[in-house]
Amino acid sequence: MDAILTGYEVSQTAWLYLSSMLIIAVFYRFRRPWSLRNFDLILLLSLSPGVLMVRSDRGTSVGYTFLFLSTALWTIRLLWDRYLTKRPRIDPNLISPGMIFLGVCAFAFLMTESITRPADPGTVTTVMKGEKIIQAASSPGNADPAVIPNEAADQDSDPEEAGPTASLLGGTVSTISRLFSGYSISNDSSIRFGIVEETAARILAILAHIAIITGLYWIGRNHFHDKTQGVAMATIYLLMPCTSYVVSEVDQVLPCAFIIWAIASYTRPLIAGVLMGFACGSMFFPVFLLPVWFSFFGWKRSLPFFAGVAIVAAILAGAIALITPDTYTFTQQTINRIDFRLLSFEGGSGEQGFWNSIHPAYRIPVMVAFAILVITLTVWPWKKTLEVLLSYNAAIIVFSQFWYPQLGGVYVLWYLPLLILVIFRPRLLAQCDYPGVPSHRATQLEPGTSSAGAQGIGTVSHPFYH
Repeated sequence: MDAILTGYEVSQTAWLYLSSMLIIAVFYRFRRPWSLRNFDLILLLSLSPGVLMVRSDRGTSVGYTFLFLSTALWTIRLLWDRYLTKRPRIDPNLISPGMIFLGVCAFAFLMTESITRPADPGTVTTVMKGEKIIQAASSPGNADPAVIPNEAADQDSDPEEAGPTASLLGGTVSTISRLFSGYSISNDSSIRFGIVEETAARILAILAHIAIITGLYWIGRNHFHDKTQGVAMATIYLLMPCTSYVVSEVDQVLPCAFIIWAIASYTRPLIAGVLMGFACGSMFFPVFLLPVWFSFFGWKRSLPFFAGVAIVAAILAGAIALITPDTYTFTQQTINRIDFRLLSFEGGSGEQGFWNSIHPAYRIPVMVAFAILVITLTVWPWKKTLEVLLSYNAAIIVFSQFWYPQLGGVYVLWYLPLLILVIFRPRLLAQCDYPGVPSHRATQLEPGTSSAGAQGIGTVSHPFYH
């Protein structure tokens, strides 16, 4: 911020206090201090201090422990969410025009932070990989095995990277970079690397945040049937301190952006499958969500969903094939997309996080519990509603923080938008928001009507059950 307003700077600690007070002032129910909304807000705000302690290198071990306690409470809260049936409409303390103004100001603040901070190294690396793909696509016969990028080596040299970013996304970013450069990027130009590629990396981070904001509003408007709740969800996402801390790290923002829009498009299984395919291509953890989506759609509607996932997988494989001269190299490039040492019981080399000073054997029961959780949430209940899909997706991602060895617990933006959806969602069984369902099968809520008091709650089944 000091680069734009000379002498003005808001530290991360100061923003923690300021944003927390704003969130409490706008969303806290002062007349109902023991309400579920207030408990959720306090639990949501509890994530940011731990992230701040870890990122500031002060009290790192305390920060990881604090994050683990917060994520444990959130896991219990999400698993219990389907039993919290009384979800009355609770309006924010600020009217919609005021929240829009507050959200625009917070968005301007975050984008200023994204522009003035150094670009995230993992995103800049994505730009370089994408440029190699575009160059190989323009001259496919000139692929040189000597210059094929080694993914495993890249991950060893960048221990802060959470996981692999899909090559197709890198191609998108490098296309953006060409708009600024007008020519191909060469590795021997430090000036162009500092200006063009960092600019493209920042643009991708901004677009990812915009996708999440618009996705939250879309779900609030079209699936929750409440524009005010859509504005409220987008505003609280922008105000959250942990959003500001990792505003330029695309590896944290982009996967959840795809998941949010997959949920927004759940009435169209093929589109939802394509979006989930991109989410799985950008990071590893959305793969564990696919079984829950399968049980949500059922046997028949899962076919177009997984067809969309397969289409994206084929596109990503084709992108890798562009930079590989033979089958053996293609296989190695595909396998090395993920550093499997990070997913092993021993963890990766030079890992940082909660498990750094703990014997790796203690991770085994945690990983077993995670596998049992995924299986349990997949089969029980077999017929799921949208509200169950939201809470179960969030629960799986939150629980993955416990066993992930590298900076485990820090990746809050993997699931933060999903937590916001769970907090603000109404009782969805009473809402007629599914295409193809006869109007007499559901009760449409009038604007401002409490969803807990609507008639017919609990009597409307999901259209996918028929």
